[in-house]
Amino acid sequence: MKKSLHQFSLRYLIADAAPLSRRERWSSALAGFLGMLLMQAVLTVVPAGPGLSYLLAPLGASAVILFALPHSPLAQPWSLIGGLLISAIIGALCGAWIQPTFLAVAVALGLAIWVTALLRCIHPPGGAMAVVFALAAQQHPVSLLTAGLNALAALVAVLAINNLLPGRRYPQCIPAASSPKKAHPPRSSIRHEDLQHALEKLDTYLDVSEDDLVRIYDLATAHAHQRHDKRCSADIMSSEVLSVEFGTELNEAWALMKEHHLHGLPVVDAGQRVIGVLTMENFLRHVHADPGQGIGDNIRRLLRPTPSAYSDKPEVVGQIMSQRLVLAKTDTPVSEIVGLLTANEHPAILPVIDHRQRLVGVLTQTDLLAAIYQRHAAAAARV
Repeated sequence: MKKSLHQFSLRYLIADAAPLSRRERWSSALAGFLGMLLMQAVLTVVPAGPGLSYLLAPLGASAVILFALPHSPLAQPWSLIGGLLISAIIGALCGAWIQPTFLAVAVALGLAIWVTALLRCIHPPGGAMAVVFALAAQQHPVSLLTAGLNALAALVAVLAINNLLPGRRYPQCIPAASSPKKAHPPRSSIRHEDLQHALEKLDTYLDVSEDDLVRIYDLATAHAHQRHDKRCSADIMSSEVLSVEFGTELNEAWALMKEHHLHGLPVVDAGQRVIGVLTMENFLRHVHADPGQGIGDNIRRLLRPTPSAYSDKPEVVGQIMSQRLVLAKTDTPVSEIVGLLTANEHPAILPVIDHRQRLVGVLTQTDLLAAIYQRHAAAAARV
């Protein structure tokens, strides 16, 4: 009986939500405490009139959303301001025009939900605001200015508190579209239009921001992949790795890449620590085109060592290498390698380092594809 009751509670009564960490619980509680103090301080400086006491309850409900769920669409500025003010106006009009009181309250709440959903500013405490103003219009009128000042106080508090706490950002904006001028625009597993299409098909309101939806999807996908594939970088990397040093001459590095058909080489110091990456793109960036000569002649001019002590062109690898590094460790799971390769400025090569930060191998897109193929082939053979 006890077990059945427990299962019934988990299935029907208790939300299937991951528990918050202790740090996040304390952050939310502290933010709510400071936020409510700041709201009341703002209302003290700008007196909201005798109706203030009626609005502290919906303001407290707003505080839970603003400070415990700061990434929620329900907590964003337009949801806060529009949800409270529009609901207050609807409540005041219903209370003034509709009798009896119980009908005015019900109509006010229903209209507040419909209008704020249409205007994309749903804010649950707006329901309380609609009811308060519907009742107040028939008993003890409250100025709409009071509702505006309460919404303003809440906005000031959430902007101040949530942006001061580490790890929080408010408001939660839709990320700007990538500029086509960037050489390596950031990649995402799903895009804004994909989410919009899915939400339209689902036809319900999800209390989670777009950024969080994408992050949830990416984390879940990576976890599922890692659950099925326990391998790490050390299992699939090329351990017989060629590298160059800062002072390696350009013609020597070029010959090495051409001889071994490599797209890139890690650049290391005397202690075998990675200090950069060299790719064909690095060479081409430093080729100065001469209209009177072909591309081959221009490249040979770059690679040819300058006999004099002074040179007006790069002479060694360290002068043209890329220093923006993305590195994998020997214990990096295969599920994370895809993200590292796509985040890399040069996705053709990913150096792998050990616990002493020394180069022990490299990973390429070919290595990753081969690993994925081997896993699928092994899975098919077991069927």
